[in-house]
Amino acid sequence: MVNMIALAALPQEQLALAYSHEVDELKRYRWLALSFLSTDSTASCLMAAIGMECEQRLRELQKVARHMELDACVNELAPGATSVDDPASQPVIELDETVTQRILLQVESSAMETYRFFAWLLETNATPELHRPFLAFVNQKNNEYQVIREYRESCWPARGEKAPYSTITQRRRGIEGYPPQSIGRSR
Repeated sequence: MVNMIALAALPQEQLALAYSHEVDELKRYRWLALSFLSTDSTASCLMAAIGMECEQRLRELQKVARHMELDACVNELAPGATSVDDPASQPVIELDETVTQRILLQVESSAMETYRFFAWLLETNATPELHRPFLAFVNQKNNEYQVIREYRESCWPARGEKAPYSTITQRRRGIEGYPPQSIGRSR
């Protein structure tokens, strides 16, 4: 059965959905970066870098909206939303090894759901101006998911399996060539 609601999305609706979703992602990654700051600086830097990619996608959506003369779809945050510049809208929590593992599993799952969301936007898109940015976002979100998964697996080799505490502590201190080259900065 064909989902007529999905096929009937207007460009302004797709822009508004993509923009509001990315604003929420930006807030979440900023909060995660602050939360990991005191316990896992590598994870904090990773979350901050992903947050910067969210900012780039927001700018791209604003640029496309201006070109399509649909600025109003992306310039306003949802009613009652806090400012994008306010990462402290949620309290920063103290993280231990167990909480860190659970949060990384949740971040990985959320990254997959975000990838699926943008894939759905791309699949249901009928506007040529939105095809290129949505295709780029799908690729970026897939890469984001892969990086988060690789990072989590480098800390905890299998889902639910906890790496020895000393291994995690050594990695956080930069011993053993951490972070892995696949997610480290290019030199």
